[in-house]
Amino acid sequence: MAATIHGAAGSAATGMPKAKLKILATHSFRTSAAIFKEQVTFEACRLTGAVPVNPPPPASRSSSRSLQLQRSGLDKALDDLIELTFIDAPNAASGPIPDDVSPFFAGPYYEWWNAQRDEQGKWTYEGWQRAVAAIEEALRQHGPFDGLMGFSQGGAMASLAVGMQRSGFALKDAPPLRFCICFAGIKVRDPSLECFYAAMRPVPSLHIIGDKDPVKRLTNQLIDSFDHPLVINHTRGHVIPALQPPDLQRVRAFLETQLREAAL
Repeated sequence: MAATIHGAAGSAATGMPKAKLKILATHSFRTSAAIFKEQVTFEACRLTGAVPVNPPPPASRSSSRSLQLQRSGLDKALDDLIELTFIDAPNAASGPIPDDVSPFFAGPYYEWWNAQRDEQGKWTYEGWQRAVAAIEEALRQHGPFDGLMGFSQGGAMASLAVGMQRSGFALKDAPPLRFCICFAGIKVRDPSLECFYAAMRPVPSLHIIGDKDPVKRLTNQLIDSFDHPLVINHTRGHVIPALQPPDLQRVRAFLETQLREAAL
């Protein structure tokens, strides 16, 4: 299932639609397209009240406090630059839903893969082949896309997809994906997937990482997999934050560069 957020209708000066980057969005571990859409979609809340100004959509169980904590407002802030298409992972959640998800967001829940570790400490990612097939199908049905954007496990999926395409392993029929954006994205630990990181090194990448994120070691490993990553730090944990104006301007500058290069 896919859901699309369309940006502003057009330019006041010309009346013509403004060019935007089309981005495929991949959600985090055991969440969904609907949840990721909510996490990046602006919903105004009363900062001192118990009730949001607008009721949350049916996919949500969020209280007004969780709205303040979870929803970043990036769709409004970047409205003139991007169009987002959110897709569900192909694998139903195979285990417990994370504690920071189930109290606030209703299911169904999905995962791109289930990471398992054997007695020797070796990691295997059950379901990653289906995940790659789902990305390929999304590119066929809803593309072409300029780049990918993912949160947590979705950031791992987004970066892997770019590496697989650059390696000639997958996504061969799709136009080149030119960048990736990762919110708390992580490097995978399945050794059979390590080979795809070399090909993604020259890809422009944007990484948003929390100082208190418990998995930031894996996020830093992913950042180190790119030659010229743009890194934005925030003071919170494993979340999609509302960015401060200077950081938001850095995100906009990154996207504007990609937009100019797409027009060449």
